[in-house]
Amino acid sequence: MNTALIAWLVLLAPGWVSPAPQDDPKPADAGKPDEESTKASKPPIVVDLTLKGTLAEAPSPLGLDGSPIEKNLPTLLGKIETAAKDDEVKALVLRFRDLAVGPGKANELRRAISDFRETGKPVVALLEMAGNADYWVASAADRVVMPESGSLMLSGLAAEVTFFKGLFDKLGVQPDYLQVGEYKGAAEPYTRTEMSPEFREELTAVLSDEFDLFIESIAEGRKLDAAVARALVDDGPYTASKAVEVGLVDELAYPDQVEEHLAEALGVKEVKLDEEYGEPEPEDYSGFAGFMKLLQELSGEGTKAAESKAPKVAVIYATGVIQAGKSSPGSFLGEAVMGSDTIVEQIEKAEQDETVKAIVLRVDSPGGSALASDLMWRAIVEAEKPIVASMSDTAASGGYYISMGCDSIFAEPGTLTGSIGVVGGKFALGGLLEKVGVTTDTVRVGENGALFSPFSPFNEEQEEAVRAMMEDTYRQFVSKAAEGREMEFDALEDLAGGRVYSGRKAKELGLVDELGTLEEAVAKAKALADLGPEVEVERLVLPEPKSIFESLSEAFDGMGIRAPVLGVESVLPEPIRSVAARAEALRKLVEREPAVLLLPFEVRIR
Repeated sequence: MNTALIAWLVLLAPGWVSPAPQDDPKPADAGKPDEESTKASKPPIVVDLTLKGTLAEAPSPLGLDGSPIEKNLPTLLGKIETAAKDDEVKALVLRFRDLAVGPGKANELRRAISDFRETGKPVVALLEMAGNADYWVASAADRVVMPESGSLMLSGLAAEVTFFKGLFDKLGVQPDYLQVGEYKGAAEPYTRTEMSPEFREELTAVLSDEFDLFIESIAEGRKLDAAVARALVDDGPYTASKAVEVGLVDELAYPDQVEEHLAEALGVKEVKLDEEYGEPEPEDYSGFAGFMKLLQELSGEGTKAAESKAPKVAVIYATGVIQAGKSSPGSFLGEAVMGSDTIVEQIEKAEQDETVKAIVLRVDSPGGSALASDLMWRAIVEAEKPIVASMSDTAASGGYYISMGCDSIFAEPGTLTGSIGVVGGKFALGGLLEKVGVTTDTVRVGENGALFSPFSPFNEEQEEAVRAMMEDTYRQFVSKAAEGREMEFDALEDLAGGRVYSGRKAKELGLVDELGTLEEAVAKAKALADLGPEVEVERLVLPEPKSIFESLSEAFDGMGIRAPVLGVESVLPEPIRSVAARAEALRKLVEREPAVLLLPFEVRIR
């Protein structure tokens, strides 16, 4: 038990250590209505969920009440699935607030909405100031509603890449990067002032495919011809009234009117909008007994639920930039880290659990360390239980590397994958230091003693040595991919070269096996484990979500500490935050190893 944390809690204890409330002298049944009349007067439940932000894949830390602190994608999908099966739930309202997800997550959400609608219960999408991602998902609902003052900011897709070479030239910083694979442009934002022809070609192809998916989804949801849907998008954006006029929105209504309309449709006087649906009951920490219970939980002595003996499919969340070591939620700039040690440990844990019959690796990663990717790949191919990869928005470069070791690969139609190539190098800061009057002097023993010095660029011999290492890493990548996909080396290499593909293009080329959601990947894992569709299985989520107590304890013990930033991340504009995060990730990766497997870009729909 962490003494510093106990001391902190004791300071708060007086509020908890209070006299227990006096028993109510009234009889237990006094004024209690009978069960039938309660049911009759109880308004039907309408689940009210808000969709906003990026909706991370990884399990969120748990709060005091045992519920996730962050509303991530698995939590949201789980609530929709539970509500669909709940007879007391009669409808679903989805409020959209600046959703910023990729095509993979958008497809997962659309599929969940579709499954809910199949139960015969209505789904209402409430938009206010809606962008492309909001409408991509909302168009799957029965009705799309918007207040009169709202706007539908529907538009085409655009990719704007920020280049820093001009800034670095002024500062005296020299990005000295090499790439293996003509389409492997992960370092181009730092080494060029504009896109290379290959980078532009690749990005255009990916965006065109994602835009086609966007149009097809709108056409399907709104029951429009694809050409009509494309024309409507090209004519955007729209005011709320204009969106109703052209058929993209069903009606103008305020939130309170949505409630009235739902009550009318359900034939009742009123409905109960439940914003807390699916949340666990909060723990009672009042009084001295509650305080002691809290201390027990902090010390790890709290009562844990008995482990189920039912068959399970373990879902291992492999998310973030790949690095050696432990996983972490990332820096204040927002880049989460997938640590090879953590993922290997989770695979071993699932292997040793006799109730786990199969494993699903849920991947959302642009790649990273070649070494860490290979260590995880090894653990996957050596596993005795079936492993299925389920790709989210992104599973490219190192993200594809770990997926290709699985028994079967599922991707969303819009997943970004492939990017089989290598980038490596360093930032040479000597020129910057000279500008501010700082000089360095080096004593070198051995020809390449200063190979990775941060003060000078590679000389010709050093560049040759680094390129040789990178080319060897590239050959390993292509060879293992060819083996996993049961293709000839030359055939796989024709698809490599750093090229990025959408999920459905990757399926066409044989780089993935199936297009489908996480749910379908779990079903495949069951089948590979010889469990019939009628067999009910539980999901074991790994790594297990940490409680707020465990997170605090780690912080006090000096583990997993992140420096306080006092809201700096909220001050930086989002595009700068994203670019800075990617640059910081690349810098850290190349400090440790010469060859990196990293996606050149990411696509986030707004």
